[in-house]
Amino acid sequence: MSEKFLKNGITMRWYNTAGFEIVMANGKHILLDPFLSGKINGLSCYPFDLDQVDQCDYLILSHIHMDHAQDVERIQKKFPGLRLFVGDLSADSLCQWQDVDCSRMYRVRPGEDIRFSDLRIQVFAGRHTEPKRGAFRNKSVDPETGKLKLDDWFGSLELQNYLLTTCDGTKILVWAGMTSEDQIYRFAGLQPDIALMHVSPKQDFEEFADLVKAINPKIIIPHHYDCTEVLFKAVPDAMKDMSEENKKNFIVDGMFDFNRYMAALEEACQKKNPTTALLKPEHHQWYRFGFCWEKMQ
Repeated sequence: MSEKFLKNGITMRWYNTAGFEIVMANGKHILLDPFLSGKINGLSCYPFDLDQVDQCDYLILSHIHMDHAQDVERIQKKFPGLRLFVGDLSADSLCQWQDVDCSRMYRVRPGEDIRFSDLRIQVFAGRHTEPKRGAFRNKSVDPETGKLKLDDWFGSLELQNYLLTTCDGTKILVWAGMTSEDQIYRFAGLQPDIALMHVSPKQDFEEFADLVKAINPKIIIPHHYDCTEVLFKAVPDAMKDMSEENKKNFIVDGMFDFNRYMAALEEACQKKNPTTALLKPEHHQWYRFGFCWEKMQ
């Protein structure tokens, strides 16, 4: 750790997809949408070994699609004292799908402001609008595990976003789902230090840039595009429901050019909100954020 950092701020690493681990200044650990297994429908997206996770005090879910929630049960078995946060409508489904300790669960709704001695959690409604049918309620069973398939449960119909204020005052916006005009007004003026933001080629990145401008974070950390990149390479047909503009600008020789897309996204964000920096972290690498000093030459 650099001596330039004071005893404040957070350290953070990106597992994959929307999965992050945050260590607060007091040493408490927060896990966000931890997709540690990194496996979905035969595809692999930067898996991370649970044995390398040393602590979990808070586990926070934006929604319960399997690339966000499928490892909750085994994480809770390793860390039985954790506090688990999940959307109110999704909680029953999660309990039927996995063997979780409901006594450690907090069913959250938009507008709630939950406070502990070292963490404040403000809950905001989000939107996950890709599937036209939302979520299905059939109780189909996975033949390999004998458990209910998560695809048949909530995930698209309920999505929560969060503003976390850690013990030293660091503010982190946890934003998932898809952009929409109403969210530009809902999140206006939050001004977090860090905004963890879902990026999808199915989004309008100009609308995404408008959302960034409204939020006005110091740093954006994009996520979820890694899982989409793996999917597009394996299943090119998944690109069909993108906008024609994105198809025209970013599909090259039948493949989606994520580097070009991310560069265009960063340019749009910088143009509309030049004081915000965009960081594309390496998977599994720790990063430190906080107030520091440097002697000028």
